[in-house]
Amino acid sequence: MKILSIQDNNGLSEFELFLQAVSGKLAAAICKKMQAYAELNDIYSCSSLKILNPKIWGYKGTIYKLRVDCGKESARVLFVKTPDNDLVLLHGFIKKTRKTPSRDAKIAMANLERLKNNVELTQLPLAKYSL
Repeated sequence: MKILSIQDNNGLSEFELFLQAVSGKLAAAICKKMQAYAELNDIYSCSSLKILNPKIWGYKGTIYKLRVDCGKESARVLFVKTPDNDLVLLHGFIKKTRKTPSRDAKIAMANLERLKNNVELTQLPLAKYSL
C-alpha cells in the first residue's frame, strides 16, 4: 500500500503544504499513522477512522476521515482508497469545531473529482516528517 498525494503545480503536493503548516509533532503523528496503514496494508484496524457522510455532503464514493490528536492540536485527514489498494490523501485540516467544516469537505470532494479525472499523484515522503 502506497500513500499518495495530489501533485500541485509548484512541485510540492497539496498535502505536503498542509504538513509544513502544522507543528512538527502533529506532522510526525499524521505520518506515523499513515506509515502504519502502509505497513499493515489495512486501514480498518484504526478506531479513529470514520467515513464522511455522503448523504449530508452529496457526493458518490467513500471518503475516509482520520482523527489525529497530538497534545492540544487536533487534525483531520480526508482520504480515499484506490482500486490498487493505495491511499490518496485528499485534504488535511486543523480541527476547530465539532463538525467537519463545509469548506474542508468541499475541498476534499473537489480533489476527489480531480482524482477521477486522472490528476498526477506523487508518493508522500513520510520519513521526511518523522521525528
